[in-house]
Amino acid sequence: MVQSGYHSRGRVEPHEDGSHFLLQARAVDGENLTYQTDTLIRFNPDLSRTDGTLKKNDILFMARGTRNYSVLLREIPDSILAAACFFIVRVSDEKVLPGYLCWYLNQPPVERYLVRHSGRGVHMPVVRRSVLEKLDIPLPPVKIQKKIVELEALRKEEEDLTNRLAEKRKQLITASCLKLIRES
Repeated sequence: MVQSGYHSRGRVEPHEDGSHFLLQARAVDGENLTYQTDTLIRFNPDLSRTDGTLKKNDILFMARGTRNYSVLLREIPDSILAAACFFIVRVSDEKVLPGYLCWYLNQPPVERYLVRHSGRGVHMPVVRRSVLEKLDIPLPPVKIQKKIVELEALRKEEEDLTNRLAEKRKQLITASCLKLIRES
């Protein structure tokens, strides 16, 4: 199931005691495919019958901009809505793992498909809901999907460790160079 994010009828006004949280694009890191919940704003939305709160294992799909990406929601607060720039993809078939679907939506074949079939907004490319819904998604057995999700998690962990190691190496080299300067 694919549904649109929350469309406000005007500017979203933060309220400390608001009934809902709003997850906006600025809370999502499209490069690392992560999100932060500590920066969410509380507000009182004017909900329509089509607006639904996000659930664990929903997938946020960035529908606007030059780069489309998907993020799997693992831990989220109650009563949270996604901004209109997102589509919410909710898996209802037990033959599809949300982690696999999110991974596949971030792969080059999907990117090429979206570039070919997406419309242009006033200032930026926009993926239409119908285009996303018509996407042909290969569905290997759940066992294979699970292996793909596990491999992707290991790849991300390796990437994080490599980045941390590079930062430590940079700090060590900088400290060594500064020590040489002080000792000369």
